[in-house]
Amino acid sequence: MEWVKKWWRQPDHFDWLSGYLQTRGMAAPMRRGLALVAASLVLVPVNALWGPASIDDRLAVGVAVVAALAGFSLAALWIRRWPTRTESMLFAAIGSATIAGGCLWQAQPLIGLMSCTALAVSGGYIAFFHTARYMLVNFVLAMTVGAVQAIRVAAEGEPVLALTGYFLVLELNIGVPFAIQVIVRSLGTDLLRSDRDPLTGLLNRRAFTNAVVGRLVARADRAYLAVALIDLDRFKAINDLHGHASGDAALVDVAEALTAACAESALLCRMGGEEFLIADVVTAAVPTEWAQRLCAAVTSTPFRVTASVGTATVPLRDVKPDWAAETFQQLVTDADAAMYSAKRRGGNQIQHAGDTRAVS
Repeated sequence: MEWVKKWWRQPDHFDWLSGYLQTRGMAAPMRRGLALVAASLVLVPVNALWGPASIDDRLAVGVAVVAALAGFSLAALWIRRWPTRTESMLFAAIGSATIAGGCLWQAQPLIGLMSCTALAVSGGYIAFFHTARYMLVNFVLAMTVGAVQAIRVAAEGEPVLALTGYFLVLELNIGVPFAIQVIVRSLGTDLLRSDRDPLTGLLNRRAFTNAVVGRLVARADRAYLAVALIDLDRFKAINDLHGHASGDAALVDVAEALTAACAESALLCRMGGEEFLIADVVTAAVPTEWAQRLCAAVTSTPFRVTASVGTATVPLRDVKPDWAAETFQQLVTDADAAMYSAKRRGGNQIQHAGDTRAVS
């Protein structure tokens, strides 16, 4: 039961998988492939017009029109850019609903029953990018539509065929999504083990870059990606006065304080030495309150160290997916320059890139 609870509560994989695919050059081929999958929804009206007779012509025409419009719209989205998390879920939901509608309109119940196996495709997509809860919704849909068609097949005098067909639907809609999620979860676990700083447990620079690039690729309108570069002031004095063990303890305390001060959506990285990087989605172009909260978190630790904090932001709507990695590197460069400006002014203050004012 504990394993089931952990599986049920695990977050979706959309951000880090988006970054993983982008940084390895696989995002563009996947976008083209999924655009083709989306465009295949045009087969629904083709089937409605020239395929087998349907139970309800009005249902068939309605589903066909919606499927065609949705297919072309989603294909255009995938061709143009990587979708946001919400758009990705909409893509999966429309695919599942269209397949279910196509199964239900079939006048020949056996064809409708076998068509339910296609829901394993949308289930697999959900398992790859999203959560167990959405997987369950897709599975319940497949189970329900398949049961309706299996009952119709049995009513026509084929109970054994109905049972075996329904078992095939369940088998595929359980096996395919779960197999994909096991692989993705294993990949995520392995990456997590190799992507953590051994002292603080925060992300290392490579993992942090992949995760942030994923957020830039899966951008959202009316929001900014903020990056804060934090350098502890006069940290060498702790090592000199109290020894390196105390210095390590101070770094761990700072990491814990920063983690507690950040929202769950934040990504935290130890760059090395006494430098930390934090990224989060914010609503302000100049995130003064966010940076002040980070600065105060460092000061609150038992060693009473202070920090110079440099920040930089970019409107997510302006980010081109193909330039996500370059955009992130520029953000880090700008935040780094801002941090050094704050440090030159005495430290224990924040500085936003491009802003001439420093805030204590």
